[in-house]
Amino acid sequence: MNLEDLLKELQALIDKYSADDAEPTDEDAARMAELTKNINEIRAQQTATAQTRAATVADARAAIENGTARRVDAVPLARSANVVGVGNAYDVTDYDAAEQRAWVKGVAERAGVQLVEGYALTDAERAAQNHAMEQRAAFNHTTSNTDSVIPVELQNEIISLIDNTAVLWGDMPKQNFPHQFEIIRHKSIDAGDAAQTDEGAAPTDDEKNTFDTLKFEGVEIKKSLKMSRRMAVQSVASFQSYLVSEIAARLSVGCNAHAHARLADESYGMEKTNKIQTSTANALKKADLAGLLSKLYTYGLSTPKGAIIYANNNVIWNYIAMLEDANGRSYFVDEKNADPSVEGHIFGKLVKRDDSIADGVIIAGYPDLFKGNVFDGPDVMPYIASDGTQNRCFDGYELIDCGLAVPKSFAQLTVKTA
Repeated sequence: MNLEDLLKELQALIDKYSADDAEPTDEDAARMAELTKNINEIRAQQTATAQTRAATVADARAAIENGTARRVDAVPLARSANVVGVGNAYDVTDYDAAEQRAWVKGVAERAGVQLVEGYALTDAERAAQNHAMEQRAAFNHTTSNTDSVIPVELQNEIISLIDNTAVLWGDMPKQNFPHQFEIIRHKSIDAGDAAQTDEGAAPTDDEKNTFDTLKFEGVEIKKSLKMSRRMAVQSVASFQSYLVSEIAARLSVGCNAHAHARLADESYGMEKTNKIQTSTANALKKADLAGLLSKLYTYGLSTPKGAIIYANNNVIWNYIAMLEDANGRSYFVDEKNADPSVEGHIFGKLVKRDDSIADGVIIAGYPDLFKGNVFDGPDVMPYIASDGTQNRCFDGYELIDCGLAVPKSFAQLTVKTA
């Protein structure tokens, strides 16, 4: 029974005996005592709830006024006392953007870059920054949870720019394991591949494979960006765009160079026998390119991107694009797509421009079998140069590694010079 029902029943019993001042029966007296007790308990509970609610509201208002209120992504306010009659109201603040602005202001202040909007954080920026720090403290198992950690949205933007400009590095699938680990490499099928047998007969030969492991320990990629003091007056938006684009451009060079270094390394990259030369000096023939593609193996592993041919701009247009059939028709199809590094197709394979490759070298392979990992970063560390130039410096950092899961999944063709 609710409070109203209890009150009604008690009042009915009181009215029953109030007319003639008669004494209530023992049963009615006990019932009246029980009803009185229940009513007092409910009223005491309501009073305590009201006091708790009032204290919570007072604490929340104080937190908002002093700027320590915690971020809430979506706050329905329809039942709030100060919006009664307004309808549904929601907090529509873009806290991701606010967190990015807070980080940019912090970087600018530490590097001595003057911002048109100043360094002071708005209430939304402060709340977003505090929330991000709480999240990192809660979910990161490290002691590096500081307010200088780059926001996830900006980090993803830098990663996207790196992948779009670092051709080979951008093509490979990547993980984000924070610690050292190993992958298993399938080097060859030595015997026992699938073969025809009589009905009901057992396989004639057991499959024998050669495997080894590849340890990913991580290689630091660092690039320094310098801004002269004359340039060190920016708006928040322009400074954010400058940092993201420039850091990404510099890190992409290092990431792609590391990918090619690993590819050339016999321990991490392609097998030695998959490095061949053209049959004729200073010339590329159809048989040479076909021979390069014939070196590629996947051992049945999934390769949705297929085989891709990589070369620099000079090799693409002076060698690959010049291959012609007996009627003088080019095998190369000059056909672009959404990927700016794609220059065309030949023999059904994409041809990509990769400026990290030396002149006279063509690389072909299955990028799905080139495994990468980003252990940490990208991150940005701001400071003012101490060499007297007063340059504003921003060091980009990323900890990465990569290697081939199948050493025969890539091959290299070098145009002989003599």
